[in-house]
Parts: sequence; structure tokens; C-alpha cells
Amino acid sequence: MATSHANRLVQTIGASIMAIWVWSSAVAADTPPFYQINYQGKTAYLLGSIHVGQPDFYPMADIIEQKFANASGLVVEVDTDNIDVMAMIRQYGLDPSGIDPHTQSLKTTYCQSQQPLCQSIASFSPWLQSVQIGMVRFEQLGFSAEYGVDGRFVKQNRQRPLYELESSEFQFKLLSGFNREQQWQMVADAIESSDKEMLALVEAWRNGDEQALSELMTEQMVEDGDTQMIEQILWRRNVDMATGIRRLMQDATVAEPLFIVVGAGHVVGKQSIVDEMRSHGGKVRNCWQQSCQ
Repeated sequence: MATSHANRLVQTIGASIMAIWVWSSAVAADTPPFYQINYQGKTAYLLGSIHVGQPDFYPMADIIEQKFANASGLVVEVDTDNIDVMAMIRQYGLDPSGIDPHTQSLKTTYCQSQQPLCQSIASFSPWLQSVQIGMVRFEQLGFSAEYGVDGRFVKQNRQRPLYELESSEFQFKLLSGFNREQQWQMVADAIESSDKEMLALVEAWRNGDEQALSELMTEQMVEDGDTQMIEQILWRRNVDMATGIRRLMQDATVAEPLFIVVGAGHVVGKQSIVDEMRSHGGKVRNCWQQSCQ
């Protein structure tokens, strides 16, 4: 795998985790999930992101761009520019065993029109195959991880501190840790997800529709009857990321305000980062519904 292609792969790992498959363009009127957090006398701004995009996503709404420009540091899930991608793939992404008949049938049909892709991913673990299939579907719709929201802010962060809430190895290990049945279900979902579902999700993101976002991001796992996956992919990580945010905001060496960018699925719905911050004494306001200072 070429290095540039591998880097784009890592930038879509978050997209695979959150099942955020999108097609649209952002305009100044977009109101993606955006919050102000006040915790123990410090301030941060929290943006729910999508991990793929296109050039005309930017600039984002004035309030988002202004808060980012005035931030003292950037917080992301993972800094994708500092990852040994090939080492991670060798350790966590090379076990294609255990495909079930249903997914094999889906793959056979899909690969009739996608032979180069299918040949290139044949040795990958199923979770990684699902990421690759998702990437190609993005690209066919005119999108790429290069213009993902979180990656865009990392590129424009200048010399300010950059903080990670997770590690790249954690995310690789998380996905590779699901059993064969769950991983091959990821592949089936990647193939079967409709353009309509993709469009509905990005429309909900653009409109800041928290209920729709939460439902769309979890409904496939619910339909598959896999509450374990929701627990591991969303709820546990939300607890850990909220803990990381509080630690940063309590750290006297970390200047405020912080600008935080995480996948939109982490800031909406049940047991979200927003809920976790509130449950620990943080005050969180939706910047589209209340004035954010």
C-alpha cells in the first residue's frame, strides 16, 4: 500500500468507527453540533465533525472559524499525521478469515464492478476491508478524508499545542478486537448502506439535528442486535474522552480556550460527551440555541 494511500486510510478509521458516510457541501448557514463548555473556571468549544469532505465545506460558520482562530490549543481524537500506519496494519489488520456465506455473496456481487479494490484488500482483516470499501464509496461520491473536518483543523492549527484524546493504536486495536461475525457485518453494512442513508446523515449534521444524528449513527448496530458494539464504539469512549477533556481543562499548564473536534456521534445522543461533562459539573450550551461567549 502506498504511503499516501495508507495515510488516507488512517484518516477514515474514525469514519468507520462512527459509520459516518456522507455526501453534501457545507455552507455558511450550516449549523453542525457546536457547543461551549465551561468547567472549573475554564472554557472550551466542542465541534462534532465528520471525517470526510470536499473543499467547499469551508470556511465553516463564522462562530466556528472565530472560536478556532482565537483558541489556545486544539484537541482531537487522534493526530493522524503522526502514525506508523504500516506497523499498525501489520499488527492489527491482516486476518481475512471467517467470512460468512451472506457476506461472501454480497462481496462477490460487489467485486464484479470493483475488482481492483477487492484484489487490493483481499489480505486485510474484515474491519479494515470495511474501511477501504467506505473510502472508495466516499471517493466515488466526490469526497475524501483529505477534506475531513478534523483533519482540516489539524492542518490549520499553526504552532499551537495539539492534544489527543485517544491513540491510533487504541482505535486499530478496538476495531480488530471485534469477533469475526461482527467484523464481517461491518463489511456487509459498508456494501449495503444506501446513498439515501448517507445523505440523510450529512443533512442531519449540517442542520445540527441531534436526535436524527444519534438515530442514524446507531440504528445499524441496533438493527444488527449488537449492543456490545454501541457500548464499545460509543459509550465507553465517550466516558474516556470526556475524562480526557476534564483533565486538560484542569491542567494549569494548558491555556484556554481549547477548541475540541471529535466525531459527531460522540457529542449527541445517549451517554454523549456533552452528557458526561454535564454530569461532572460542566456547563454546556448549544451555540446555535444560546449565545456563546
